[in-house]
Amino acid sequence: MLRTVELAVADARASGLDIAIRAVDDKEDENVSMEVAAALVSDPTVVAVIGHKNSGPSGAAGPIYAEAGLAQVTQCSTDNALSRAGWPTFFRMCADNERQAAVAAEFAHTRMPSASAVAVHDGTDYGRPLVQAFAARLEALSGRPVTVLAMRVGQEDFSEIVEAIRDARADIVDFGATEIESSKLMRALRVAGVRAQVISSEGGPDNPIARLAGPAGEGSIHTYAGADPLGTPASRELVRRCLSEIGETPSYVVECYDAVSVIAAALEKGASTRAEVREAIASTDLQGLGGRIRFNAQGDRIEAPVSLWRVVDGRMVPLAESRARRSPGSGAGRAPDQADGSP
Repeated sequence: MLRTVELAVADARASGLDIAIRAVDDKEDENVSMEVAAALVSDPTVVAVIGHKNSGPSGAAGPIYAEAGLAQVTQCSTDNALSRAGWPTFFRMCADNERQAAVAAEFAHTRMPSASAVAVHDGTDYGRPLVQAFAARLEALSGRPVTVLAMRVGQEDFSEIVEAIRDARADIVDFGATEIESSKLMRALRVAGVRAQVISSEGGPDNPIARLAGPAGEGSIHTYAGADPLGTPASRELVRRCLSEIGETPSYVVECYDAVSVIAAALEKGASTRAEVREAIASTDLQGLGGRIRFNAQGDRIEAPVSLWRVVDGRMVPLAESRARRSPGSGAGRAPDQADGSP
């Protein structure tokens, strides 16, 4: 992600903007995030922050940035609570949990309107809200109850959860967990012969869940709380540059680049103080690599993109592309009665 930000800053400097990066590492730890936030706040040359990656560190650092009036533009912290904390300095490039879960629920209901659904979370502040939002939205759409189950991080024995899913005769199983636990549960379901349609929040072009799940992941659907990096000519060019200059396509590559564009646009308008930069970001209305960028009063991106992905032949591919590539009768990983209609 840092390398992508560096690419974007290099582009901004090439266009004449005097901008540089100070990189810090929060080590995915909330206490460390408060320390690095304090260090950034104390540096008068810092006029905006891109980050944090994870919701926990973003939440821990948020009050520090707010008190200092320092704009925080996160590329991929999805916790709904962040934009509801009342921090005028908080801005989010990606979709939040509720929007991502709603897209998953609407997809599930459109494809299988009479389906029985079970949702499983990992007990974390990431997975639990995702599953709760998915269940609430699907229940509202279908009028049918969604059974919610819990696993835990590090769990190895999934027999009880698999049995509960089997007993519920689930046509759809939604996961709210990281790729580690999600892939383990997918393999356990496969071994048990459960053929429900799996939906998770671990999408995107380079998510390792396809590799971790192996054959058990085939046909699974995954949401991604960001723009499809191959969705526009501009974003495809960024992917090409990343592969050439970095060797891979980082997660939320479009949101990382566009976060720099948002800050650069504020500076190009003449903003120089932290207060001016924050005000300019709040009024953003520009076309980024992944689409139009505007923020509401809480700092959430208006109509934040959420893309849908499917595992096909061991690779994560955009859903529309996967439908085009799949040959007739290749229904691996899908519920037996599932059709290939449009989402």
